[in-house]
Amino acid sequence: METEKTLLPIFVAFLVAKLGGEIMERMRLPAVTGELIAGVMLGPTLLNLITSEDNFFDVLAQLGATFLLFSVGMETKISELKKVGLTATSVALLGVVAPFILGYYVSIFLFASSIEAMFVATALVATSVGITARVLDDMGMMNSLEAKIILGAAVIDDILGMIVLTLVSGVAVGDLTILKVAIVVAEAVCFVAIVTIIGTRVVKYASGKRDVKFDKTVNGSWAIHYTTRAFKRDSWFDKLKQRQAPFVIILIVIFGLSALASFVGLAAIIGAFFAGLIFSDTKETYELEQKFEPLNVLLVPFFFVVMGARVDLANFSTVIPLAIIITIVAILGKLIGCSLGAAQRGERTAMIVGAGMVPRGEVGIVVAMIGLNMGTIGQVAYSVIVLMSIATTLYAPFLLRTVIKAESKNKRGSGHFTPGFRP
Repeated sequence: METEKTLLPIFVAFLVAKLGGEIMERMRLPAVTGELIAGVMLGPTLLNLITSEDNFFDVLAQLGATFLLFSVGMETKISELKKVGLTATSVALLGVVAPFILGYYVSIFLFASSIEAMFVATALVATSVGITARVLDDMGMMNSLEAKIILGAAVIDDILGMIVLTLVSGVAVGDLTILKVAIVVAEAVCFVAIVTIIGTRVVKYASGKRDVKFDKTVNGSWAIHYTTRAFKRDSWFDKLKQRQAPFVIILIVIFGLSALASFVGLAAIIGAFFAGLIFSDTKETYELEQKFEPLNVLLVPFFFVVMGARVDLANFSTVIPLAIIITIVAILGKLIGCSLGAAQRGERTAMIVGAGMVPRGEVGIVVAMIGLNMGTIGQVAYSVIVLMSIATTLYAPFLLRTVIKAESKNKRGSGHFTPGFRP
């Protein structure tokens, strides 16, 4: 009987999440939006089928968040950071600083304590450019200068966002003293350095990859050629007798780094993100995206459903006005910061880049989950963050298309418009 009481809610939650995702996909919007809305419907706001007492949903949500952040990290190739240039770096930096400052002080002024305001501000830092990439692809702009800057900035933005989340999570567990902040900064820097520098070297060596190979030239001499392609030798993974040995080892690394991050006082999912980061350059070698896709399809929807179910609109008159204001701040923060970062590339490029960095998506929801689980933000702040993430995700395609069409029209009118990539 207990098993039936567990499986029936899981069945309903998964079915409704997939139906919501299908509807959103048919509307050319991210499936995550449908999954979040499904969660709001199943939560206390409407049907109350998912409650805070359902601990098995919390476990599924935590696993979903872990594999979601691993996938995000796996898409963030460290080797690509060298190619994005100063423009993408400035876009990412200003796109983090401006929303954080605006979000923090507006939240303090409106409703939040200092710690709550820090989590709200951190949620505004995150960027999810999946929907932006789809809009640019639909408009034939994936090879444009703007697309390259946006995608490059998103890589750096993910790493900066995780570092900010690390700092805020660490500060939240203690007093806001200079010594405490310094300790948290040191922990974050050490964790990032150890995982990204040592971890990537260990993974590359264990997987049998080399960055350097020797080629014989025409005159018989030998020359060193640096290449990003794998130079294969015997892999440690291939020597293991375990079935799907690379997959098993990576699962161990994911859970191990998540536990290590939690042990040193950081958010566990930060460990999962950096696990994805260190395996990002070897994902093609072991077809990691294909192997982890079934896990993501199964577990990630539960994360968004549970996050949606925790939104309580009982205080509708309080939450909605705050969510509208924070959403406006979120949009303006990215538009101002990222546009300034790309200003040297021209007004048109700056506006398109700013609009393309607006959607918050899944990373903002993760920040809200961590704050709520730590007991550092209240229900109102949590609901505001989730609604802001949904709103920016839905509004971003409209904003981006409007900016592109308006700027293109202006350029055509002045006789200087050139479509596509402009170096």
